[in-house]
Amino acid sequence: MIPGAVLLAAALPAIEQGLGVSLSSWRLRSAKFLAPARPGDRVTIKFARSADGGIHFACAVGQRTLLKGVLQCDTGPAEA
Repeated sequence: MIPGAVLLAAALPAIEQGLGVSLSSWRLRSAKFLAPARPGDRVTIKFARSADGGIHFACAVGQRTLLKGVLQCDTGPAEA
């Protein structure tokens, strides 16, 4: 099994790259670990900006959600 913290640590740089912004001024507002990943799983990371300026994200293998969470900027909504 792959620990949820390792999955989260891999998701954050992928979100940074996808948005083209640094998340250094962002904090993790919430994270819910729903299921473990297994070695060899192909994990999909989906994310979107919300109306309040946060970033909602989810990691899944197929239809099985492994992790979902919200990032919030400490300095107010950032431009993406």
